Amino acid sequence: MRSLLALSLIACAHTPPTSPRPELGGVVLSVAAETVVNDPILAGPGAELRQALAKALAAEGFRVAESGGLTVVTSIDYSPWTPVSAGSIYIVVGLKNGGESVDQVELQRINEGFPEPAKVAELAHALAHALATSPRLRDYLATK
Repeated sequence: MRSLLALSLIACAHTPPTSPRPELGGVVLSVAAETVVNDPILAGPGAELRQALAKALAAEGFRVAESGGLTVVTSIDYSPWTPVSAGSIYIVVGLKNGGESVDQVELQRINEGFPEPAKVAELAHALAHALATSPRLRDYLATK
């Protein structure tokens, strides 16, 4: 399932932003203040990602607030180049309700690091779109 999600995320990364989804207007999200990283140097990119995600999630139709609702959590794991393996970046964006996982999307890129600042918004839009169109989130919202 994760590989299917990764493929759909890659496909979504090349589609233009969609119009807001009215069914998401009642879904309140708050972005967690920190990104979990495996290297402290990624704290800055984590902040960029969170800021871009807040805008991208609002563009998808979610109501983004300072607090309350579902919590958006982020993590970035970077593995540098070594003589025997290629570098890679693994980014996860999850939704939690009081600590309970609701949904998550992830992106892994081999032979790449964190995107340059000009590309972070594009990455955030792809991740936000994948969450907004996720069947798991749709099923979760149908029970609320």
